[in-house]
Amino acid sequence: MFRAITRFLHKKQAATVTATPVQRSSPAAAGRPADLLAKGNAAVGEQDFAKAAGFYRQAAEIQPDSLSAHIGLGYARLQLGELPLAIDALKVAVSLDPEHGDGLYMLGKAYAELQRGDEAERTWGKGISVTAQPEEIFLDFCLLLFNSGKIERAQTVIEQGIFKHPQNADLHFFLGNVLAEKGLYSESIPAYEQALSLGLGSPHLLSNLGNSLRQVGHIDRSLEMAKRAVELAPDVPQFLSNYLLSTQYSPNVSRVEKFEAHLEFSRRFEAPLKQHWRAHENDFDKSRRLRVGYVSGDFRNHSLAYFIEPILRSHDRSGFEIHCYYTYPVQDEVSERIRRLSDRWVPCSTLSDDELADRIRSDAIDILIDLSGHTGHNRLLAFARRPAPIQMTWLGYQATTGLSAIDFRITEESLDPTGSSEAFHSEKLLRLPSSGTFSPAPNSPDVGGQPALEGYPFTFGCLNNPSKIADPVIEAWAEILRTAPASRLMVGHASLALREALLAKFDAHGIGESRIVFQPKVCLRDYLSLHHQIDLALDTFPYNGGTTTFHSVWMGVPVLAVQGDTALSNVGASVMRGLGLDAFCASTVDEYVAKAIRFSGEADALSSVRTSLRQRVEVLTNNLARDVTLALEQGLRQCWADYCDGPSVALPQHRLAGP
Repeated sequence: MFRAITRFLHKKQAATVTATPVQRSSPAAAGRPADLLAKGNAAVGEQDFAKAAGFYRQAAEIQPDSLSAHIGLGYARLQLGELPLAIDALKVAVSLDPEHGDGLYMLGKAYAELQRGDEAERTWGKGISVTAQPEEIFLDFCLLLFNSGKIERAQTVIEQGIFKHPQNADLHFFLGNVLAEKGLYSESIPAYEQALSLGLGSPHLLSNLGNSLRQVGHIDRSLEMAKRAVELAPDVPQFLSNYLLSTQYSPNVSRVEKFEAHLEFSRRFEAPLKQHWRAHENDFDKSRRLRVGYVSGDFRNHSLAYFIEPILRSHDRSGFEIHCYYTYPVQDEVSERIRRLSDRWVPCSTLSDDELADRIRSDAIDILIDLSGHTGHNRLLAFARRPAPIQMTWLGYQATTGLSAIDFRITEESLDPTGSSEAFHSEKLLRLPSSGTFSPAPNSPDVGGQPALEGYPFTFGCLNNPSKIADPVIEAWAEILRTAPASRLMVGHASLALREALLAKFDAHGIGESRIVFQPKVCLRDYLSLHHQIDLALDTFPYNGGTTTFHSVWMGVPVLAVQGDTALSNVGASVMRGLGLDAFCASTVDEYVAKAIRFSGEADALSSVRTSLRQRVEVLTNNLARDVTLALEQGLRQCWADYCDGPSVALPQHRLAGP
């Protein structure tokens, strides 16, 4: 359920004030407007925009049809933040020259900064239809469309810009961002690399390239790019978050190294904020209705929705008031469902961390729960400002945040066995009997037959995110295919680049192309139907599947999982044991390989498991949402009671005495 941050480098380059020939209205005024324009241009060079505006305004009054005067005045007003006045001047300018690139660009910019998106879109749309200048019009127009959720249109605009300005590195960088947002990570990589080859070496580019490389399974290079971004911009928290996320996918980074890297995030970005932490004025009554705030950018068509919607639907509203702080700029039909499940819905993508923290504090939130960790659109630095008395993290990132301001990470015994994880967390572990639920996709296809019993080769399958297919996984799969020569393996989300990379790795282990079936990324219903072609799903390790595991068992396909030593590596085994299917859990990779080989020769035995799986999932999920929510609420209530009783080791600060 993790997804990476997409961060645009929005260059604030000013449009050039062009030296358009002055139109003289009368002989008496000859020369004077030109002198005023020259003085205005000189003031611009000195960054004295108020002075420049005065000169341009005088020139425009004397010569109302002077294009240069109105362009200059609009530019100066724009720089001063006098947006309505800038619009007035620029509208006159583009009426004098409807194809003036700088005029159209700046007019659209003024509209955009006033949040008049439709007018900005119309203005910039006209601009790129009549001129290719300035080049920045394509960048800002793309960003406007992107932030409005018009991704396809954004891609069209940026591709048009590249056609006209193929050497502009920023345009290629923006194209990479748009493609990555669409989930076309393999396609985004060449765009980013083209930007690199054209000389753009910004940390934004390196970090986003690292994100895309991770998504297609190039973990080592992903870490390299992410680390370079952090080195170039050590004071940008998003870059370090991206690096931390990439470490979770690497089997070559130890738990100690990962934990230390998360603590470094705290040292860099949380420590300077601690001196500003303030006591809270909440009503410390143990029994009153509690205000719980959830913070996420994934209240939308995202895998997190499968897990959080059942909780929001099951909350006891007599005891808990639910606030959802949505940090992504675009809302969809899932966002609308979650909005209706909230007592208060707060879109906050445009709020700074200070502003968001102030809003949370003013809402008097008692318990604030992060659902993102170090994944995309997280607002950990709002948490680092300690806006709520009790703060927790859950679901979106199965590891520590590194922040001392976050008091608890919600988990369960099967994911974080007592004594195994405490040393690698800055938070206390709040263990629930079960810490996660799942809502099956509506209108799912029926469970299909079993391929191996219908005349097809026994088919193993993995529809997990390719970023989780680490080299040790490929080694294990290659051994399975070698020892079970009549079997084959299906891999989902397969782009051309992923196909080529995996085939090369399998070939190095002696496994040919004929043994691997690649499936492209498809819509949800088609993705679910792919399970009709799979006999047994193979989980990835050390980073297990999450949503994919639930989808698989819902579609009647059991999942073979290896149990590891972290929450990320215990998800698969936890799900299968929860369904009463311990036989599909392995404690070592060797056992995983041996079980896969054995199951490939026992298709008949698998059949009875497959036919019962959906019913098992229905029984589990029917009660799970209620049970998990009840356990969560009991945990929250106990944490609140402990807090109200007085300062503790976990929560030594930030409360006032009760009224």
